[in-house]
Amino acid sequence: MSNIVNVLFNFFVSVLYECSLILIALVALPKLIYQFIMHKKYRASLLTRLGIRYPKIEKNNHRTVWIHAVSVGEAKAIVSLAREIKQLFPESQLIISSTTETGHMEAKRSLPFADKHVYLPLDLRCIVSPIISKASPDLVILSESDFWYNFLSCAKNKGAVIALVNGKISEKSMNRFCQVPFFSKRLMNLFDIMCLQNESYKERFIKIFSPIDKMVITGNLKLDDEYPQLSNEDVQHWRKRLGIDPAQPVLTIGSSHNPEEQIFLDVLKRIWKKFPTLKVILVPRHPERFKDVAALLDREHIQSIKFSEIQRKTGKEQVILIDTMGMLRMCYQLSDIAIVGGSYTSKVGGHNILEPCWYGKPVLFGPYMHTQVELVGLIKHYEAGFQVNPDELEKKIEDWLSNPVERDEVGRKGLRLIKEVKGSTKRTMSALEPLLSRLQK
Repeated sequence: MSNIVNVLFNFFVSVLYECSLILIALVALPKLIYQFIMHKKYRASLLTRLGIRYPKIEKNNHRTVWIHAVSVGEAKAIVSLAREIKQLFPESQLIISSTTETGHMEAKRSLPFADKHVYLPLDLRCIVSPIISKASPDLVILSESDFWYNFLSCAKNKGAVIALVNGKISEKSMNRFCQVPFFSKRLMNLFDIMCLQNESYKERFIKIFSPIDKMVITGNLKLDDEYPQLSNEDVQHWRKRLGIDPAQPVLTIGSSHNPEEQIFLDVLKRIWKKFPTLKVILVPRHPERFKDVAALLDREHIQSIKFSEIQRKTGKEQVILIDTMGMLRMCYQLSDIAIVGGSYTSKVGGHNILEPCWYGKPVLFGPYMHTQVELVGLIKHYEAGFQVNPDELEKKIEDWLSNPVERDEVGRKGLRLIKEVKGSTKRTMSALEPLLSRLQK
């Protein structure tokens, strides 16, 4: 009798979840139609996510591992882990899925050893189930906090073991899950192991009825990210190519969002009066905004040039707008100071502020870092950068431009931070060992 009740209740939860997704999809439909018509890049992803043009995925004679990384940051973070799994099981089929267009592009760029790069299908059972049936994954790994009930339950029904790596959850998301305990408990119990970043996140997962016996603290995979290093000759080559003189100070602003560019330009206009030779490299987070940012620079009468047109440079440009994906880390290496965007708008909540630290660059970031609390704590503990409000940004940049000794010392502290906190990949692989052993059978 209890089994029948449980089956009926699970069916009720699934139907309620499906209806909620359909309602959300209907509300978002006008925007999706607009993007489909106006932006070519969204057409492939939308048709793929609807299962209409899904890449051919078939179960091979060996095991299949499916790793999901929702966007750019998650795709970068799983590189070391995915590479170790592929090296350990070279004959296994490795599928990498993403949700966003930029995440998909980053996954293809940074995980070329994967067998398939796909978009995660829309989480309706009628779409997910056929795809999961064809792929028949043996191990499913989700990164951070992108939970999809039908995707996971279909994989579980097909016999997959499921792991969460680099697990985190915001207080806002925790409160939402607490409002639907019957759903949260069933979702979290689909995981066979939950590798979490820290104790704070563990406490939040416990509050949403996650199985405590399946949790293990493994640290933040972003600390083990693989960062390409340019030689001194390459740095000088790129500075010359961008029209930057050898002694010219450079400020790189990475992963900016709307309306952050306007905030930064207002500050920079005042700084250029005192430091007219300062060169700024501006790297917007999303490629669809390249044209908008270029138009903003024109409206503000800023001398600028897009990287795609760099051959036309005069050397007098104040701002170089990077309108090509995959160049941010190279730009950090060319700079003396770095600002990480997404932190001056409450809608985002921050990005990876450790990226400049890998190259010994002092980092500045804004007040809105609620999605990267652990990284803020590390930066502050090691004194590898500063969290500053917009009205404090001008003074901090000018201080570092005036005092390169202090600036470089902060950068060295960032290098020390990176050296001392690495090791999450090793701990995660150790925690996953019981699940990975299934791939050997």
